[in-house]
Amino acid sequence: MYEDAVRPLNELKPGQKAFVVALMGGRSFQTRLIDMGLNVGSAVELIRTANVRGGGALVAVGETRLAIGSGMAGKILVASD
Repeated sequence: MYEDAVRPLNELKPGQKAFVVALMGGRSFQTRLIDMGLNVGSAVELIRTANVRGGGALVAVGETRLAIGSGMAGKILVASD
């Protein structure tokens, strides 16, 4: 369905919206993100990335804003509409 457009969250540009299609980490990684409200199927918008190389990202999930490190952002696969 989304195979051509699937990419890591940290490859989005600020203002871009997408849906989470997979969490590519272990059980504790997935549990941590789910506890923060980031589930498979969640709509996300990249608000901004850090100005430093390898920095994290600020994302919106509904009315919630989450700061996510670059390592975590690389394990969250998203697809645009």
